[in-house]
Amino acid sequence: MFTYVSIGWNGYSAIVINEAMPISYEDLVSCVGGYIEGVYLDGATAWVNEEGKLQDLPKNYVATDLAHAHNAIHTDDWIAGNMIIVGNSDDEGEMTSLTPEWINANLKEIANV
Repeated sequence: MFTYVSIGWNGYSAIVINEAMPISYEDLVSCVGGYIEGVYLDGATAWVNEEGKLQDLPKNYVATDLAHAHNAIHTDDWIAGNMIIVGNSDDEGEMTSLTPEWINANLKEIANV
């Protein structure tokens, strides 16, 4: 099982448990709608569209608040488009699943409550 979080620009967030291990590069590209860029959160890696602002994608308020809570982006910066959050890479550089502890610790920002 592979667990990740999807945060849509429209405010919709989902905790996804996927049978496949792990989510593929192609799936990440498809989810964010373009080339991916990593945003490093404490204990996790978020993937966003690296050209989201250039493509005039909508501001993702939930993803922006989460990135600000982790001091991952400057206070005047923001995330455009969708965000996918996975665990940090392991020793072999492979993507890992999010832990239940990380999800619980960040549920307030993920759920936008």
